[in-house]
Amino acid sequence: MSLEEKFSWEFLKNVADALDSYRIRALIDAKKDILEAGIYDESQYDTILFTMLDEEKLKYSLYNFLKNNSKSNLKTLIEYSEDTSIELNKTLSLLEILKNEKLVDVEELHDKIEGDENNPVKLVFKDFAIEVNDGEISKLKPIYEPVIGNGSIVDTNNCSGCGLCQGICPMDCINISNGFGEIDDTKCIRCGLCYFVCPRSYLPVKILNMSLENTSEIKEYSEIGYYVEVFSARTKIKEIASVCQDGGISSTCLYYLFEQGKINYALGAKMSDDPWRPEPLLIKSKEDIISTAGTKYVNNPNLSLLNDLNENSKTIAVVGVPCQMQALLKSKIYDIAIPSLKNIEYRIGIFCMESFSYESLLKICEKLNVDVKNVKKMDINKGKFFVYTKNGDEFNVPIKEISHLGRKDCEVCFDLTSESADISIGSIGSPSGWNTVIIRTEKGKQLYNELLANKLIESKPISEVKPGLPLLKRIANSKKNNCKNHINKKKEKNKRIPTY
Repeated sequence: MSLEEKFSWEFLKNVADALDSYRIRALIDAKKDILEAGIYDESQYDTILFTMLDEEKLKYSLYNFLKNNSKSNLKTLIEYSEDTSIELNKTLSLLEILKNEKLVDVEELHDKIEGDENNPVKLVFKDFAIEVNDGEISKLKPIYEPVIGNGSIVDTNNCSGCGLCQGICPMDCINISNGFGEIDDTKCIRCGLCYFVCPRSYLPVKILNMSLENTSEIKEYSEIGYYVEVFSARTKIKEIASVCQDGGISSTCLYYLFEQGKINYALGAKMSDDPWRPEPLLIKSKEDIISTAGTKYVNNPNLSLLNDLNENSKTIAVVGVPCQMQALLKSKIYDIAIPSLKNIEYRIGIFCMESFSYESLLKICEKLNVDVKNVKKMDINKGKFFVYTKNGDEFNVPIKEISHLGRKDCEVCFDLTSESADISIGSIGSPSGWNTVIIRTEKGKQLYNELLANKLIESKPISEVKPGLPLLKRIANSKKNNCKNHINKKKEKNKRIPTY
């Protein structure tokens, strides 16, 4: 068999395009530096490089396929999926990258369904109109930027402080602290991996929900994302019940997973030596869980610890806020074989309206004339920020009076309920002392059922409690609308915005 028969010209062109990708070249050129940094060993480096090469090759294969079609739409994408024997979801994720890299322009076409006084107008997905930006591809290929620097994700108040960029950086040159990032330019190799995994660079929200649902149907989702069931629940474990914020379900999940040997580690947050300043914690046993109980309102980059967990034999659960769940699910969809990311077995999401810098939290305490050292608990409920002291006193301030102290990046977050988690947990919708629990995946459902079977929790359908799901959906929708308004304001000022 001749080489011409074995490898088609199209195949060789896609390989050549992939090898010329800036991300691939940066990793190849910096191999010595990466191995000396010690984050990944040579075997892990090779796996990451060749996985990325395969992904880039597939991406350019789709680009050239679209380029050869005079009119591309959903039917074209389905044809490509069938020709290459990949799922439509995978093709859609590749299309999202091509769009983000400005190699193609994509317009979503919708049918409009008129509403009435009880039902709002609905837009139903109809088709794609795809236009390829033709020309010399080497001039179209983007140079991936770091997330930190002049005009970057961090610099323009779009960084969520999730910590994933630090947690996967092959050069260990990024540091996220108190929700803000720093980069060591003397180490950075401009590989752009941080930009690639960042939930605020580009985030294909529909594909994330479709991935959770395991469907190829393109559609709009609920105000709280895709879900299977919703419950109201509280822990039966006394040690957790005595220290938890509300129902203690997230701590109970970890307790059970450690007890059953289903995980080796978990990522969470504990209080640092500074009162009410959290710090990432590598949880190693169920005994460590008590130190992580309770809600923290200061940004905490849990995912920054992932670079310490690249052992292939370890399984991990992550407890985190919406942006962290988005980062993890995005990285699962765009899998480039980062060892620690592949080891994550459970995504346990926490509801989050907004977070504060530590300095802002101190200003809230100052406004309430409370010494932060004397604070026992903080809570957000009924439109107010509550502070409870060790003396038994209660103080509160309307959220609208302290909203200016919230992190600016939280203004461009649309997600209240950790829509990208396996199981999402918060207090909105449930009575005091209980958690609202949203089951999103089979893994989340199995975990919840095992908690019930082992009599670790008390559970009720959300329909049986007040205020219930209507309140949760209303507040979630309010956050989405506020996000749209802030993004539109940034657009008007020609400021950088996240790509959702």
